[in-house]
Amino acid sequence: MDYRYILWDWNGTLLDDVSASLASVNDMLASRQMPPLDLTRYRDCIGVPIVKFYERVFDLENEDYAEILRQYNEGYLYHLKDCSLAQGSLSLLQRFRQAGCGQVIVSSSQCDQLCENVKKYGVGGYFDAVLGAGDYLATSKIDRARAYLDSHESGKALVIGDLEHDAAMADELGADCILITYGHEKYSRLAATGATLCGSMGEIEKLLFES
Repeated sequence: MDYRYILWDWNGTLLDDVSASLASVNDMLASRQMPPLDLTRYRDCIGVPIVKFYERVFDLENEDYAEILRQYNEGYLYHLKDCSLAQGSLSLLQRFRQAGCGQVIVSSSQCDQLCENVKKYGVGGYFDAVLGAGDYLATSKIDRARAYLDSHESGKALVIGDLEHDAAMADELGADCILITYGHEKYSRLAATGATLCGSMGEIEKLLFES
């Protein structure tokens, strides 16, 4: 385990929040008298930028996209009260700290909200930086990750996330990648990236520290 930097995704990776996202989307669909999504369909539709998801689920030609984002975020924050960190997250964060790795969150989530949630779940002290977005559009995060690595000493990096976009970011950065399979995107799409797949934080810990 010779990584200098661990680049963490937040939503669906460290934070087990898929249920909050799905519940918010289904609240929005119900308010429009549209049928709900099940988890399989949700994972099939998700993508980066997030507008791809809304194009598949809502009629954006007849909707105000800014209002869609506002409604989603309001519902997400409401349902987030029922969510927790992914099981095993604290143990793995501690193992990386003990190994001397620099740990950074690189997320498509809006920065202020992201920082608030990181603080809420009590893990802020593990991270050297929390790199969120300047808006709620959930677009690419690759440039932020590249800027961070370019401004620090060179070293081997590992990306841990739950989306195809995390694998694409790893490829762009020349980093290794582990994708967890309990997050927002469907298994077959994750498998097609060629990244290492793990079903839990405990499985990642065993792979990196006990194999």
